[in-house]
Amino acid sequence: MARSQAQDVIRCQYCEDDPAVFHCVPCGDELCPPCKLFHLKSKVPSGHNIIRLSERLHPTNQIKMCDVHSTKAYEACCKDCQVPVCITCIQEVHSEHAIGKIQELYEKQKTETADELTKMKTQLKSEIIQRIKDFKLGKNEIKSAHENVREKMKKQAQDLIDHIRVILKEALHESEKDERKTREEISRHKAEAEKFEQNLDQLIEKFETLTIGQINKSQNKHQFGKFMAGKVHYVKSLDENSQHILPSLSARGSTSNKRVLGRSVKISKTKTQMKKLYHVSCRDERSAYISGDGPGIQLIDRSGTELDNISTDREPEGLAVMKEGSLIYSDQDNKVIYRVSLNKQKTKLINAEYGPRGLCCTRSGDILVCMGFSLIIYTARVVKYSSSGRKIQEFQTDQNGEGLFIHPRLVCENVNEDICVTDWNLCKVVVLNKGGSLRFKYEGNVPSRMLKATFNPHGVATDSLGHILIADRANNTVHLISQDGDFLSYILTEDDGISQPYGISVDTSDNLCLVEQDKACVKVYQYLS
Repeated sequence: MARSQAQDVIRCQYCEDDPAVFHCVPCGDELCPPCKLFHLKSKVPSGHNIIRLSERLHPTNQIKMCDVHSTKAYEACCKDCQVPVCITCIQEVHSEHAIGKIQELYEKQKTETADELTKMKTQLKSEIIQRIKDFKLGKNEIKSAHENVREKMKKQAQDLIDHIRVILKEALHESEKDERKTREEISRHKAEAEKFEQNLDQLIEKFETLTIGQINKSQNKHQFGKFMAGKVHYVKSLDENSQHILPSLSARGSTSNKRVLGRSVKISKTKTQMKKLYHVSCRDERSAYISGDGPGIQLIDRSGTELDNISTDREPEGLAVMKEGSLIYSDQDNKVIYRVSLNKQKTKLINAEYGPRGLCCTRSGDILVCMGFSLIIYTARVVKYSSSGRKIQEFQTDQNGEGLFIHPRLVCENVNEDICVTDWNLCKVVVLNKGGSLRFKYEGNVPSRMLKATFNPHGVATDSLGHILIADRANNTVHLISQDGDFLSYILTEDDGISQPYGISVDTSDNLCLVEQDKACVKVYQYLS
């Protein structure tokens, strides 16, 4: 290639005088117009392709050597394969393919590249920007969600701490109260013993000074006061595993002269208009609340006269009378326990976690509630609430972590503060102490010949002597057991004319009130004399 040294002008490669205007692509020569005509007369295998020198830099006009045949330049393109080819490539591989100009391939690829670039600039760019925004939003959402979880955890932990503090405060108060009571009792008995000792010393001193004759005269005048030797009882502390021996002096024998009759005496019988009866709770010696199949609660007296009627949305699953005389009942479907005051104002007392069933009021004024069912999900438990509806304690597992209940149904509290629960699926009465530790399970512990069917406990009640009364619906009997779970007797059987006893309650005079399911009868019996 010829160039001037002064102006760097491309000269014709043939004459080297005139400036080059044209370029032959296959030959690679720069030509002036006169030499162009001369050049076209020369023969080359591929033919000539004369272009203007200004077009030589276009990509399609630049000479590129074949990747397969390095001595041959690309001269065309294969439309079928969409690749540039040389003459040899066409002969060897692409002879049957459609052959086109490299310019066409270039323009097509250029268009496709431009389209792809446009797509990258618009769609892909916007997508990646949106993805980045989503990632940022996701990080914020995750942060917010975990912050909420942490706040809930802190709140639950604080609630648990507050609950434990309340329980501890009540337990400490109860312990201090028990200590004061025991110390006062000990002081009282100590004073009595000291007084007896003082009188005894005076008598001994007096008799030591008597002569034989005086002894004969006075032996009928002086009699020793009676002193009943006391017993030392074990008083359990809050820790059931430790026992502290505290002297508690009490007279031998029961403070009550009541005893179980050989046969119970029917006091009254009332046939109601209900289809079925399930629950009964004595308000006093003369009246009781009853409920059955369907909504509504009735207050009746022993003659069957309806004294009051309380409307409910659904069939009550349990009835109980509070210490101040108000009525509470459970709505299992809505998971609510309602209170009905003496002026018949109804309010929601407790929103329960699970469907509440049987309930009772304790001697301290608290409420025990049966709830949950544990054949599928472990929810069965007995929960203690305060009279204001605050949860105090839950009883769900024994000392070994095993479930206490499957289907707890009805509940009562004994005079020694034991919690007595009937469980339909276990076919047992489960008895816990005040702290929730298992004391025993009663399974109808009588000879099998005395039971016509499997023990089927429904209603449960206790009396002033600490007896536990159990309505055995399937066997048409009422069991009487001691507070330690020993079977004492059947106080009612089929021979007494009872059928399908369901709910039972003991009034303030220790009379037994029971309801018969299908006969819808309310019967009252005296079983203590």
